[in-house]
Amino acid sequence: MCKLSVIIVNTNTRDLVCQCIDSIYANAPECEFEVIVADNASTDGSCEEIESRYPAVRLIRNSENVGFAVANNRAFEVAHGEHLLLLNSDTIVLRESLDRLLSALHEDDTVGIVAPKLVYPDGSLQMSYGPMPNLFVSCCSFFDVKRWIPRSLVRRIGRSTANRVLGRDLSSYVKWSSGGTPRTTKLDKDILVTGACMLIRGDCFKQVGPLDPAYFMYVDDADYCKRVHDAGWGIQYVAEASIIHIKGGTVGEKYRWTSPAAYYSVFYFLRKHRGRGISQVARAMAVASLALRFLVKVIVAPSKALECWELLRKVAADTEYSGATNR
Repeated sequence: MCKLSVIIVNTNTRDLVCQCIDSIYANAPECEFEVIVADNASTDGSCEEIESRYPAVRLIRNSENVGFAVANNRAFEVAHGEHLLLLNSDTIVLRESLDRLLSALHEDDTVGIVAPKLVYPDGSLQMSYGPMPNLFVSCCSFFDVKRWIPRSLVRRIGRSTANRVLGRDLSSYVKWSSGGTPRTTKLDKDILVTGACMLIRGDCFKQVGPLDPAYFMYVDDADYCKRVHDAGWGIQYVAEASIIHIKGGTVGEKYRWTSPAAYYSVFYFLRKHRGRGISQVARAMAVASLALRFLVKVIVAPSKALECWELLRKVAADTEYSGATNR
């Protein structure tokens, strides 16, 4: 029986996805595995390149861009592996990383998800886990708070005992800037691991089910982690397994807060798990942040003000979220 199904969603990232597949075969796990690529109507020759270079890869051709969650779910339907690995197309698998993730999964049968240490291409540490979306986290994200705080100050706080009194949300962020590598640990129930690389135990998947198709992109990983926690499974960060993540390689580093889809995903998560009132407050904060951004653009970059206004208008629209909105 196939032990592992590696699932990659691709949307016009031909070179990156081929680099990712190369790294999987070059650093393959010792067990039997399969690679499945769910392609979201790429027009850059991705499918042709994959079929030509990797005949063993199972390719799903979606006729339109159905988003990250739906594409993964379609791959789940045909996967033969006992366990499922979600892997971004802008990642590079390093030596023994997959075996170490599988070993961590097998060592504790209460763990439903394991995730590796993520690093940038230059080897520097990348945030691999963090707090679930809430009003505080959303506010910091919408207003890009970390941009205004000197990195040296954050690093000093992360290394000091002051980190202990910041609360879980803040401490989760500053520890990644402290210069030290977090140790392997089982995460608290209010912590998520990024979907850039997420290994799901087969029995956990059977209980929790597929990703929520309402998410087009972003926050689907937070939603899934919360559902896994709520179902009684643990989630573990494995520092001994490393994956390179070219953050922003799939849709661009600025996509998260320049696309309505990213905001809608946050609003949907908050409404689903925290209540409609919390979701509406988050929308108001998002609108305020975008209004401020629009005013700044009008003054310093008038040519980009219209684009910002259109984003503001769409985010402010008081409509029920649907993944179809973004397709």
